[in-house]
Amino acid sequence: MESVPRINILPSFVKGAIAKHCYDGVNDDLLTAGVGQSGLINSPPTAADPENPTTAEIRRATIINQYKGLVDLRAKAGYGSLYGSAVPSRSSSSDDGKVAGKEYIAYADDGSDRQNVTMMVQIPDTFDSKNPCILVVPSSGSRGVYGGIAVGEWGLKNRCAVAYTDKGTGIGIHDLNTDTVNLIDGRRGTVGEDGASANFIASDTADMDLAAYNSCYPYRIAYKHAHSQQNPEANWGKNVLEAIEFAYYILNLEDNYGIASGLEVLKTITPENTIVIASGISNAGAASLRAAEQDSQGLINAVVVSEPNVNPRKLPDAEGFSIKQGDKIFPNCIHGKPLLDYITYYNLYQPCASAGIEMAFGWNPAKGKPESGGFLAGMPGRCTALRQAGLLNSETLEEQIAESQQRLNDYGTLENTNAIAHIYNAAFVNSSIAVLFANAYGRFSVVDNLCGYSYACSIGNNPPIAKPEVDLANDFASSNGIPPSNKTNIIDNRGNNGAGVNFLYSEDTDLQGAFCLRQLAAIDTGTTPSDEQATNFGRVQAGIEEILATGNLQGKPTIIVHGRDDALLHVNFTSRSYYGLNQKIEGENSQLVYIEVTNAHHLDALNQVFDIDTQIPLHYYLMQALDIMYDRLKNGTSLPTSQVIFTVPLANTGGESLTREENLPDINSNLARAIVFSNDVLNIPD
Repeated sequence: MESVPRINILPSFVKGAIAKHCYDGVNDDLLTAGVGQSGLINSPPTAADPENPTTAEIRRATIINQYKGLVDLRAKAGYGSLYGSAVPSRSSSSDDGKVAGKEYIAYADDGSDRQNVTMMVQIPDTFDSKNPCILVVPSSGSRGVYGGIAVGEWGLKNRCAVAYTDKGTGIGIHDLNTDTVNLIDGRRGTVGEDGASANFIASDTADMDLAAYNSCYPYRIAYKHAHSQQNPEANWGKNVLEAIEFAYYILNLEDNYGIASGLEVLKTITPENTIVIASGISNAGAASLRAAEQDSQGLINAVVVSEPNVNPRKLPDAEGFSIKQGDKIFPNCIHGKPLLDYITYYNLYQPCASAGIEMAFGWNPAKGKPESGGFLAGMPGRCTALRQAGLLNSETLEEQIAESQQRLNDYGTLENTNAIAHIYNAAFVNSSIAVLFANAYGRFSVVDNLCGYSYACSIGNNPPIAKPEVDLANDFASSNGIPPSNKTNIIDNRGNNGAGVNFLYSEDTDLQGAFCLRQLAAIDTGTTPSDEQATNFGRVQAGIEEILATGNLQGKPTIIVHGRDDALLHVNFTSRSYYGLNQKIEGENSQLVYIEVTNAHHLDALNQVFDIDTQIPLHYYLMQALDIMYDRLKNGTSLPTSQVIFTVPLANTGGESLTREENLPDINSNLARAIVFSNDVLNIPD
């Protein structure tokens, strides 16, 4: 018997007006902002007035930049043939990949007027109301609400509505110099005139107000994920669930699929007749897993995520498990470390481990331009500083590099990740995440200058300068929410006699900043922290406790896809450990499948930036996993077993482009090898 239709009521967490836009799929669209699959490869069109771009210009630039920020757009990697907006799916796809439909955007807030989490719902014109489905996609990394567009592509191509959330991380940028902030659509306004509509306004502390701070530390910039004092990650699961509720409300508007009954509108799209899959990459993957754990209303039917930044709850050694790969065993005390623990450890030692590696091609982030002559991926001075601090025992530079690398691998990471880790260090991945997440977990304000760091625009080794208006106007479209990004740098306030300097040029070889961050994450630094540092340590650890995952997915069908060579969210600390925790918690009730892919790492886009042919695009397998899960929910097909997929990168075949037959075996092909959890050991095929 069918359930009685219910009244469509605006959820209480929706704040302010709901903006609606319709796109014809020709001049503009939901997926490619009107440029089509081939247009996503190019740079966005320049705004007519770059200092004051229109909402439409901002949206177009944002979609293009955020899509290419996650996807390897090289034809030889499979873009346009194996994946991409125009590549056919189970539903018909347009020749150019454009998707016509409606788009709705609004804030979610808890009543404090401080969260202002951006939600967005896209309804393609092809939405199948007789077989409704919703794909919910949080933004990846610390990106804005369009930061999940490359994953939302699957839903739009498969006639699903897509619900997005920026999960309270971005892009909220408060420039203290001009006192300007981002609005929900990316335009900028002053705090005095548009503060109520801002997605983030920095707050001061009892010790210093913003005006005094700006006087002492001019031209600084506050970022929402780092400085909102909300610890956004603690609410990521809630944000995803609210995005789903918002999607149901939008779908059931009278203009869409609701039925008018007198003065009321009744729902026709409900959890009883709708397939809902939570997905996402990296931070977004963790948000979807946390949402599934917290889903008390049965809003989520399944989860499919890629390389999630999940921080699994730690089981006591007596109740825990080990991870075994080949002849290598990672005991319970080694795997499953929280992000801030291993990222600050890498932030200490990777600059030395990479000190002998010359990047002979690609993009030099320090100079912001292509570099043909080569540059060092690491810092020889860091090796010297570590030795002087007693954190290395070796004497020569070569020995110190080798010792640093060994310490990193002994910490629980795979040797497979070492080569990619050099590239990540060259791109400042560890330092950027260490600074941002330490601030976020400890709920620090921008005025706190945690560990002597701040954010600002700067040129070379000069003090911070006012960020140009054109770059502030471009932040929403171009920033990933984690400096260094779009000409905003990490500033070491100790440089230039206290005026500050880009941390790349600082005298931080004495480890002040990196060592301070390490002390906030762990107590194995061998020194006694100051009272202030001990207090800050307590704040950060309390924040980490708020974001730990339980491992209980409530029996929901789930697929996690992760690249073995991930040098950011290492598999032993994230997906492997979470999978084992889930097996311990749910046992036979678990429907979690773990797919580990060889020759794949965390940031597909870097394959293009550095022309890496030793790695394959993990995005391809996320799309395949979503197909598999939809078939499971719609047709009752079986889920695959947990497995390792052994891929063959282009560097090993000499081919002109990747192919399914030669390079990318399907999930559950006869080339895969099973991952097995038995007798408290997670066995991973080598």
